[in-house]
Amino acid sequence: MKIKKIIAREGLFFLGVIILGLAVYFIGRYLNNIYLMHHQEAKFKVIQNMKYSLLGYTPYIKVMSFGSAAAIFGYPIICCIRFIFWAISTLRKK
Repeated sequence: MKIKKIIAREGLFFLGVIILGLAVYFIGRYLNNIYLMHHQEAKFKVIQNMKYSLLGYTPYIKVMSFGSAAAIFGYPIICCIRFIFWAISTLRKK
């Protein structure tokens, strides 16, 4: 019975991290689309002068990148951090 609770807790934790990461990604994408609707000239600046880079064209690309990275790498990173704290507490007990 205890193993079922552990699996259920980890599954919910896993889904929560993925949902938060995807939510951040889609919020950034939505804000980017609103920005591009109101600033049509930003699209042409990139085409005219490539020195503006993609950040001039998509100002919310960092938010979208963070959201996708959190959805993909969030859970493994959190598991590693939890393992480190668990290992330290286990080694201190003995």
